[in-house]
Amino acid sequence: MKKLILLLSIFFISLTHAQKIVVKKSKLFNDDKKHTVLVYSEGDGKGGIITVRKYFGGIMKMPKGYYVNYFDKNLKLIRETEIEIDKSSIQGILIKNDKVHLFERKMDKDQFSINVLTADLKNLKFNKTELFNLDKGDLKKYFEIIIGFIPINNGLSQMDSDSFGELTFSKNKKYMVFNFDIKDKGNEIHRILVYNDNFEMIYKQEMKVNIKDRYFDYENVSVDDTDGSVYFLGKLFKNESRSKKKKGQANYYYNLYKISKEGQKGISFNVEEHFVSSLINIKGGEHLACVGLYSDRNDNRYKGVVRFNIDSNDFSLINKSFQPFTEQFVLDKYGKKKQKELKDISYRGVFMLEDTGDIVINAEEYYVTTSYNPNTDRRYTYYHYNDIVSAKIDASGNLLWARNINKAQIASSPFLNTESYTSTIFNNKVYIFLNGSVKVKKIRNDRIQFQDTKSSKYNLYAIEIDTNGDFKYKIIQTNKQLAVPVFVSDGVLVNDLNEVVFLGRRKKEKQLLKLTIKE
Repeated sequence: MKKLILLLSIFFISLTHAQKIVVKKSKLFNDDKKHTVLVYSEGDGKGGIITVRKYFGGIMKMPKGYYVNYFDKNLKLIRETEIEIDKSSIQGILIKNDKVHLFERKMDKDQFSINVLTADLKNLKFNKTELFNLDKGDLKKYFEIIIGFIPINNGLSQMDSDSFGELTFSKNKKYMVFNFDIKDKGNEIHRILVYNDNFEMIYKQEMKVNIKDRYFDYENVSVDDTDGSVYFLGKLFKNESRSKKKKGQANYYYNLYKISKEGQKGISFNVEEHFVSSLINIKGGEHLACVGLYSDRNDNRYKGVVRFNIDSNDFSLINKSFQPFTEQFVLDKYGKKKQKELKDISYRGVFMLEDTGDIVINAEEYYVTTSYNPNTDRRYTYYHYNDIVSAKIDASGNLLWARNINKAQIASSPFLNTESYTSTIFNNKVYIFLNGSVKVKKIRNDRIQFQDTKSSKYNLYAIEIDTNGDFKYKIIQTNKQLAVPVFVSDGVLVNDLNEVVFLGRRKKEKQLLKLTIKE
């Protein structure tokens, strides 16, 4: 009887005691272009939102431009415009004083430039101003870039290795940093440019690490919202080898650098007898940390969570902790106690609570398989978006809870799919939004699993994980309520992380969906 009560408390599908999730939907609208992806969304300070959607065209489905839409608080379309691109991309948005600013990365005939496209919200007529540029000499001398070509990423990820001109904002967008990897066979060098929200350069620094470029992996940067200091995290390989393991131990360590007007300073930390394939540095209030998942076996396995706490003032290591996943997590995953490490895990969101320093890591079991059909002489690729991993670590490095939420979904495209999920954190609770079949499957040992179905048959679910690690779920939109499938993997967080904007799409027919978490 006690076991039954416990299970009901964990899996009870009502959110009776949870915060309320308010759903708003725009009217259906049609684009000239069939394939669009929501890349940015920002609040106007009055309840309305501006969205930026990339559209694709041609046989290879290459990026061709962007739709910019302005919706009021009820998601009524106020105005819209279209921006075509030519060897350029939009990589960020900032709204200030009733103006929307888009950051364009562009390669012209003789130079690479970062431009600011600015428009009044009342008309959305954009004017271009150059923020800075790199001429042909700079590109050839420092960056090995050939005029007429530059790899433009999609602006969705801040984990791309050595991104050229990558833009990262501070939490409240008071500061922005542009990161350039400079070619140098004997050293790892990055040019860092920091601007404030008035588009004034605060400082420029060149960060130099005494290691060959090929033995250095860029991880990520974060920006302090108080003074514009940049925290730059890198993974450095030992023994002049990119081998991940030597003599049974990790053949790498991590360096975190603090870059400011005064210069730079760094701190190193080894992973000791463990393996940590990737870390994320995050700054919130007075707390600065590097977090991730670790293994005792090798670089592509995961046993638990790791956290390094750094004093942001004197830039010293306060403490470090390696915490294995909890017994509850193992029972979630396997239905019984088991000594087994995870694999194929990708980060989906890392959040810090500024008042306490607690960190939530959300990840997903993701992998790719292929099959060959001899009858058609074709090879097929499948993208698997399976179990959700969520864990919370306190400021001292203690693992407060860890949960595995069982899920099994497959897509035929890594970009334009309705699988995966978007997560956020609000009022110390974790929220995960995902699509799933009408019925949540009961699996052995009193567990549940969210399952796949046709995109037109998906229900939109919200999972809430409370401060104790107990989770509940409910349907917030049935497939009958949704006019078009919702692309939950491309959700954009706005305001104070309590609003999530999604794009629904079926061919040229589109709809915007906004979820607001209220107390």
